[in-house]
Amino acid sequence: MDLHLFSVLSFSILGLLFGSFANVCVHRIPRGESIVSPGSQCPNCHTAIAWYDNIPLLSWLYLGRKCRHCSHPITWRYPFLELSMGVLWGLIAWYIPFNSLYFAQAIVLVSLLWILTLIDLETFLLPNALTFPGIALGLFFAWQAGYIQDAIMGALAGYAVFWLVAWLFLKATGREGMGQGDFKLLAMLGAFMGWQALPFIILLSSLTGAIIGSIALILSKKGLRAEIPYGPYLAVAGVIWFFWSSPILKAYQAYLGE
Repeated sequence: MDLHLFSVLSFSILGLLFGSFANVCVHRIPRGESIVSPGSQCPNCHTAIAWYDNIPLLSWLYLGRKCRHCSHPITWRYPFLELSMGVLWGLIAWYIPFNSLYFAQAIVLVSLLWILTLIDLETFLLPNALTFPGIALGLFFAWQAGYIQDAIMGALAGYAVFWLVAWLFLKATGREGMGQGDFKLLAMLGAFMGWQALPFIILLSSLTGAIIGSIALILSKKGLRAEIPYGPYLAVAGVIWFFWSSPILKAYQAYLGE
């Protein structure tokens, strides 16, 4: 088998396995529970899950999407996160040499953002237990890659910009318009990619958030009081810049040159 194809298949399988652990993170971290102990258990009856009932995707299908012990339905999020993580890791291995620093950085960033996105969609939280280590990891990769000063500026500016926006909104309306988790997520993205990434991430996330958020507000019939998670928009904008910043900058420069 071709070495490249073998690496893609290998990392796809590893992604599936990591997706199982990611499900533990999504379920337990917002609740303040340990991700290490106890071992995997049914969230309904709390019975320990045997290893043969915890095989990514296959166990979910074999058990008929239900717990073996209490027959409680297993939410779609479990196989979805396992499969999507496997696909994402495989795609990264397909496009980026697996023995490069950029590959490791991509795996860590995409995995963190995907876990944070699902947590934010479910709970409207972006836990410090993930964003703070994410900032540290971003700075570590930046130090290894030689742009630590840009990364430090990115982390500080990312937090400061959203803090200022939230402060101004609070003063103007008397309401909180943005959670502190969003400040830390933007700081994490700035740490991974440097301050140069922030204008694009803020602009794209704001535009998509405004469009999709407006539709959600109309459909929810709750008006401006409806709560909409902003983390997923930041995550998508961050991933786009991380992988395609060069063609984006070239297109922008070509546009200015016309």
